[in-house]
Amino acid sequence: MIQYPTKGSDHKMIIKVYYVSPKGCAMAIAEAISTECKCTKEALMPAYMPENVSLMFLGCEGSKADNSTVEFLSSLNNKRVRNAAIYACSPKLDTGAIEQMKSLLESKDINVVGIKAFPGKGFLSGKKPGEEDFKAAAQFAKEAMAAVK
Repeated sequence: MIQYPTKGSDHKMIIKVYYVSPKGCAMAIAEAISTECKCTKEALMPAYMPENVSLMFLGCEGSKADNSTVEFLSSLNNKRVRNAAIYACSPKLDTGAIEQMKSLLESKDINVVGIKAFPGKGFLSGKKPGEEDFKAAAQFAKEAMAAVK
């Protein structure tokens, strides 16, 4: 976790990067994001519940969010996390998991400042993210940090 000053205030921006990554794709993207944000990445389970987080990045794999991600998002509120940037890795750049996570976050009054689909491995198809994807992840992180209110 690192603290950056937020625009127009003396408050520090606390950033967290979480992921669920059975195939390693979301973890690789989380690494690129955490490098850009100068913070550490954490596997969602067994991560500690976030408190007073200015910006949370959350990534998963597949065309729908896994149970751990859904349970985690359901437990949040806008006092724990104010802004979120979400991504998913899937073979066809499917946005189903992203839409599911976005809906859960918005139902908790958490501002979604960024969404992005990245390549990922599926059961029989797909590929792991590569260098261009890591550059895109770094850009995604920059844009999300700039969008924090």
